[in-house]
Amino acid sequence: MSFTDNQLRLLRAPVRPQFVKERQIEDKVLHYLEGWHVISEANRIFGFDGWDRETIQSQCVWQKQIDYRYAAAYLTRVRITVRAGERIIQREGLGSGEAVAATAGQAHERASKAAETDATKRALSTFGNSFGLSLYRDKTEAPQAKAARKPPSRKSPIEPDVIDPGKADETTAELDLGHDPSLTSGSSSQQPAGLQPMVETSLTAWLPAGTHATPSTTTDLPQRIEKSALALGEPKRIRNREHLRFVASQPCLVCARMPSQAHHLRFAQPRALGRKVSDEFTVPLCATHHHQLHMYGNEKDWWLGKQIEPLSVAEDLWKESFQSPRG
Repeated sequence: MSFTDNQLRLLRAPVRPQFVKERQIEDKVLHYLEGWHVISEANRIFGFDGWDRETIQSQCVWQKQIDYRYAAAYLTRVRITVRAGERIIQREGLGSGEAVAATAGQAHERASKAAETDATKRALSTFGNSFGLSLYRDKTEAPQAKAARKPPSRKSPIEPDVIDPGKADETTAELDLGHDPSLTSGSSSQQPAGLQPMVETSLTAWLPAGTHATPSTTTDLPQRIEKSALALGEPKRIRNREHLRFVASQPCLVCARMPSQAHHLRFAQPRALGRKVSDEFTVPLCATHHHQLHMYGNEKDWWLGKQIEPLSVAEDLWKESFQSPRG
C-alpha cells in the first residue's frame, strides 16, 4: 500500500500562483516557494504524523568579519521520511544559506536556518508539483507551450511597471476579448445576438466619465497605466538590458578592474517587494567589491567610506549610454 488516491492528486496538482514568490538576481528572475508554505503543504498532504525531517549534516563553509558585522555561509543536508501506508519513503536534499548580522552568533544561526530550509524544500520537491517541482518544469518549457497552456483573458491586461525607454511612447490599445475575431471585428452585424450590450457595458468601466463606449473605441483604450501619475504615485522602474550591458563594460568604480557587474543602488528609490530600483541607477563594480557591498549591510555608509558619489556616476552613465552608438 502506498499513497492514497487523494494524496496522489494533491502531489500532482500545480502550485497555487498566490504562493509563488520571485526575486531578481542580476538579469534573472527566480521563482520559489517559502519554507513555511512547503512545510504546511507536507502537513496537509502527508498528515502531521505522516512525515519526519532530519538534519544529517550541517557545515559552516565560510565565515568572516566585515568591519563591525559578521557573515557566515552554511551547507546542510536534510533527510525527509514519509510514511505512505506500509511503505517508508526517504528523500534527501542539499541546501545552502548565508547571512550577515551584528553578532557572530546571529550570523551563524540565520545562515544555518536558511540552509536547512533550502535543503528541506529541495528534498520535498522530489515528491511532486505541490512542493515546487512544477517551477523547475516551467524554466525549461518553451514559451509557445506556456502560451498554449495559458487560458485566454477576459479582461484588458494591465502590464507591470516595466518600461523600455525605446518603447515608452508606443501604446497597444486593443482590448483582449478572448482572441475571437468576431468580437474585434469592426462590423457589429458579425457579433452574436446579445453580445453588443455586454461589450458596451464592459468598455464603460474603462472610459473616462461622460464618454460613450462603442465597439470602435476598443482601439482607443490604453493597456499601460502610468503609475507615477496616480494620486499615490509610484516611481518609474525602467528596465533596459542594453544599458546594463553598457554599465558592465565599464571598469570598477573602486579598483578600476574588469570585468564588472551592474550594481543597482538600492537607496536610489523606495523599496518594493521583489523589485529592484530602476536600471538608470546602476554603477559598475567588480565581483569582489560587489560581494563586499552586499555583505556590508548599510550601502550609503559603504559608499561614504570609499569617498564615491554613486548617484552622480549613475546619472552620467545613463546619459552616456543613450548617446553612444548602438551596434
